[in-house]
Amino acid sequence: MAEKQADLRNMVDDIVRACPAEDHWSLDAERRALLQGLTADDPQAITMGLAHLCTAFIDYLNVFRPAAPAVLYALALLDLKLGGDILIRSPCGRLRPLRGHLLAWLSTVADAVGDVSEREFVELAGFSPLEYPTSAWHTVRQLRPRMYDAAAAFLDDPHADVRQEAITAAVVLVRVPELAVHRQRIAAAARAFLETCTDPMHRRWAHEAFHELSPMYVADEPAPM
Repeated sequence: MAEKQADLRNMVDDIVRACPAEDHWSLDAERRALLQGLTADDPQAITMGLAHLCTAFIDYLNVFRPAAPAVLYALALLDLKLGGDILIRSPCGRLRPLRGHLLAWLSTVADAVGDVSEREFVELAGFSPLEYPTSAWHTVRQLRPRMYDAAAAFLDDPHADVRQEAITAAVVLVRVPELAVHRQRIAAAARAFLETCTDPMHRRWAHEAFHELSPMYVADEPAPM
């Protein structure tokens, strides 16, 4: 475990190094402490680290350089299944295990670099972020297969909120042509969730997810509201 903790610290260092050079060193120290808090046993430290992760690396259509190493960090945290079943409150007030929050963030990241977001970026800026080889959009997009694998690993999680976030992330990721082969598997997971869920809001979400995965749905379009 000590070796894995060292690997996680190195990942945090990679995130900090990817941050703008003009950031003051004290901001780096604060950022490092917040992100390392995601590995702590203290729920408050985890909550603060989660808030930083959710707000620092993506801002609407802007995907910043640290987003890619931050994705790798989130994937490593999911692989280690840190946090157990301790309920953590997200910045928006939702209570669920850390893995559920990490999956929700991966879903946000995947959506932020999707084709719909890219078209919106072009409409606002007049150019595509994909025109630049060094754009963070490219590096994050390259991580989408690994993000899908991480989401798929939690499709049968015993916690319903975690299953929901795993399906949500997977729905976003299978919009990508190279991951579309998994659509049937995710549709089956959404159907199973719908059949066993009694909460009206969760059932509506599951129905929308299942609808998007139907053969008649147009790829990479937002789910119906």
